[in-house]
Amino acid sequence: MKTHTNKGSEEAKDQARSMSEMADAVRKNCEQALRTSLKFQEEAGRWWGSVFNPATCTQQWQERLNSATCTANSLMPLAQKPVSELIDLAEKNSRATADLMKMALEATQTPSIAESQAKWTEFWTSSLGTVQSNTEALSQISSRAIDSWAGFIRKNTETAEVRTPKAA
Repeated sequence: MKTHTNKGSEEAKDQARSMSEMADAVRKNCEQALRTSLKFQEEAGRWWGSVFNPATCTQQWQERLNSATCTANSLMPLAQKPVSELIDLAEKNSRATADLMKMALEATQTPSIAESQAKWTEFWTSSLGTVQSNTEALSQISSRAIDSWAGFIRKNTETAEVRTPKAA
């Protein structure tokens, strides 16, 4: 019978220990919620204070507008260069397509089989050359665009780090 009594008191101790641990966890969670609530209220108070201070509000909006304008002015050349390169490539492709169509038409109108085969071989060789040239051009345009964007992001990240005061 002693084992049954010991077992019962051990279970009671375990239950009391787990209840104590749960109470501690609840207390810690409540404390954390209270701290978070106070921090939120402080930040909300600062925000409302800045909203009702016209000088600060105007200055902040002016800074944001200047920053957006500067960013847009920096982005325009980055976007224009790849677009102009793509337009040049499209013009080159339209000329190449016209030449290929002319070659295909000539190949179909050639009376002798040997000459026709030679013209078709020339057509397919030119077609593959055009595909290779386009692939290389698109790869270079993409690579330069990615490098430009990466440089832009790197520059703006460094600028933002310089402008943003470090928190102690």
